Amino acid sequence: MDKMPFKSKLFIFLLAGMALGIIIFLSRHFKIEEIDYLSLFIFLVVIVLFESFPVRLPRGGIITVSFAPVFAAILLFNPLLVIAIEILSELLYIRKDKTIVKVLFNVSQLTVSVGTASALYHYVNPDGLMISWRCFSAALLFLVVAFLLNWLFVTLILSLTQNENFFKLWLLNVKWAIPSFFCMAPLGILIAIIYKYIGLIGLLLFIVPLFLARYSFLSYVNTRQSFLDTIESLSKALDAKDPYTRGHSSRVAELAVELARELKWPEDKVELLKYIALIHDVGKVAIPERILKKAGALTKEEFNEMKTHSGIGAEVIKNNNFFPGGAAMIKHHHERWDGTGYPDGLKGEEIPEGARILAVADAFDAMTSDRPYRRAMDPATALQEIREGAGSQFDPRMAEAFTRVFHRLNLGERSIRKEEPVLYGEQAAASLVRESTEEKKGIPQKNCCPFDE
Repeated sequence: MDKMPFKSKLFIFLLAGMALGIIIFLSRHFKIEEIDYLSLFIFLVVIVLFESFPVRLPRGGIITVSFAPVFAAILLFNPLLVIAIEILSELLYIRKDKTIVKVLFNVSQLTVSVGTASALYHYVNPDGLMISWRCFSAALLFLVVAFLLNWLFVTLILSLTQNENFFKLWLLNVKWAIPSFFCMAPLGILIAIIYKYIGLIGLLLFIVPLFLARYSFLSYVNTRQSFLDTIESLSKALDAKDPYTRGHSSRVAELAVELARELKWPEDKVELLKYIALIHDVGKVAIPERILKKAGALTKEEFNEMKTHSGIGAEVIKNNNFFPGGAAMIKHHHERWDGTGYPDGLKGEEIPEGARILAVADAFDAMTSDRPYRRAMDPATALQEIREGAGSQFDPRMAEAFTRVFHRLNLGERSIRKEEPVLYGEQAAASLVRESTEEKKGIPQKNCCPFDE
């Protein structure tokens, strides 16, 4: 507990006080007339069983299929008995990361969320569960209350402990929790109905289906994480292919994420952009080594072949459902605001917003890194180049937002990356060909940033 921030400890103790208040309030308004000990014991065993096999979410927090029997208990039992089941299950479940602090938090938040929902439901339906639309709608409404309160408290403690934005965590994890809720809530109602009419055998019949539901959800989470791990490994492999751009993709991803947040992108799109940025140069796997590692300037034909990497990269991921819109970002991250970029010469708002973000992040990292044909710029000079390129190479809105990111993150103190002097001609040729083209068009060189990769 000593490692937990003070604000997190304070929140847990306040929540514990709230839970105690809920118990006192319920003990005065809901009297326990009789107790079916066998039913309570079976519900407790089933809940403990499923609590011991959680599914971990990507950014913290867990989901368990114990929500279904818990929801059923809310509809069936006195609120005080529901709280007793939840407290006992929290004390008895088996999990290796279990600590006193976590138990206190979970007992408190479950007491408040489940106790509140159960009390409201039984206040509205004093006659208990019946097969009617009024009863079902009330049940669903108060199950939503239990879910939202539970998720509110979990997200708050994660935000306080990890020092992350509350709304960012909420949006990232709620997309995982909502499908689980809409699966578990109807099951909970169904368990309650079957229990009411055929007894405990109804609850036991649901054990295998609930385990299958957990397995399906866990399989999806693991598959997704394995895929994202593969993307990160691919990014490192791509950077290793060219020692002069080692770490380039991960740095571009970091800058792109910060820029997207500055532009108030929703967190699910920010996460997508992060992984797109990690593989924005994936098309270079199709570029011959003789071009990537040529010692000296590329010919015009070689540079034209180099320019195909963005289109090839888009083709690589276009059919991947994990990256909606990602192919367009990769394909067009070398387009220019004035329409002189490649591969399609898109102009202004025709360029996907994600591609415009990548263009700025890509250029800044390139400028602040040593290359065979030039020394790295200091960050302040690189920022000035981006500002001067606004309206020609870069979207002015992106350049302005990046300026704010630059100052917020103190990027002016960022160290210049110096690499071993291996003479590869890819970026130098890109710069030379671009400068030659711009001179023919009469475009002043000072207002153009030639360091996109």
